[in-house]
Amino acid sequence: MKKVLSLLTALVLGLGIQANATVYFQSNFTGLADSTKSINGGLLTLNAYGEPNNYGIHRSGTLTIYGGAEHNGANTGFISGLGAERAAGNNLLRMTGKYQTKGNWDNSAAWNQTAEIQFQNGAAYFSYNKIVVGPSGSGGWQDFTLDLNLAGLATDRDHINEIKVNFYINGSAPGEFQVDDLLVQTVVPEPSSAALVGLGMAGLLALRLRRKV
Repeated sequence: MKKVLSLLTALVLGLGIQANATVYFQSNFTGLADSTKSINGGLLTLNAYGEPNNYGIHRSGTLTIYGGAEHNGANTGFISGLGAERAAGNNLLRMTGKYQTKGNWDNSAAWNQTAEIQFQNGAAYFSYNKIVVGPSGSGGWQDFTLDLNLAGLATDRDHINEIKVNFYINGSAPGEFQVDDLLVQTVVPEPSSAALVGLGMAGLLALRLRRKV
């Protein structure tokens, strides 16, 4: 009985642990010059494009995407190794961090921009999933989580090898947004409802076995 109980306990603990897989980018953007045009976060590097490439993508310890011209931003190269991650069951590509918006560098003008944080198809230039960046207002920093289900990618092309991380701002009106505490990683998906039901049944069975011991 005790052996069975131990096996059930191991099963419950094993299903309950949500282990992280590969970390591709992690940075709080401190210690960088404001003229920085390329930011390495481990396995991925963010590179400036558009007007920001003239003067960098960093200010005050943050990744900063400036307005003032069309299609300014920063993006990474293609994320390699996701096929192996998917095969191992690490089916979620997850980006977390926080952002805030400003009208411009001294916040003297109202925010009037279109901006997004994206998992982008870097070969065909469309987004798989995105967060539309809106004015953060008096609340300051806003936390965000953006997930991409690798198992749910379309099969019309080699999508698994065409994924990039992209931050962009589109338009010449006043505005910029800043990102901090950025983390991009693959993770094991959370247990489904069915798995949670299974956990409950295993717990009840374990309790019953304990009473019989």
